[in-house]
Amino acid sequence: MRRKIVAYSACLFVLGLIQSTVLDYIRVFNVKPNLLLAFVVVTALLRGNMEGAVIGFLSGLCLDVISGKLIGFYTLLCMYIGLIIGSVNKRLYRENFLIAVFFTFVATFTYEYTVYFFSIFLKGKGDLLFPLKAVILPEAVYNCVLSIPLFIIMLKLHYAFEDAGRASRKY
Repeated sequence: MRRKIVAYSACLFVLGLIQSTVLDYIRVFNVKPNLLLAFVVVTALLRGNMEGAVIGFLSGLCLDVISGKLIGFYTLLCMYIGLIIGSVNKRLYRENFLIAVFFTFVATFTYEYTVYFFSIFLKGKGDLLFPLKAVILPEAVYNCVLSIPLFIIMLKLHYAFEDAGRASRKY
């Protein structure tokens, strides 16, 4: 259990650090990917709704701290995404990376459209189609591409946690 907490904390720290520093210089179509959201999706698919919600909460808190805005919005959004995607994981073959890519696309689309809706559209400004083609779809594709190596790493971690759990139950 301690190894799992340390591993997830290290992943959150490293991904948050990469997202806030390195990815500012690696923009595609002036869009920066959201690695923490992809991490929430992959973790929720592999570990279930409870761990997905906890990782979503912590990732959202990390995003709130990075953005410097109101604390709690990204936290709740990521927590609900982790909870919903984690509740679907028992019905799917979760070791398939295409499932992770699909859910990363859906989660990014939902996340970004919700952020846009609450931050700009409710103020009476903005268009509904411009952010879709200029920000949301490119970021969703970018997140999907980056979720593949993240999924492979997290799948290896998942198997390591499963093996450690089985070994500890033998004695």
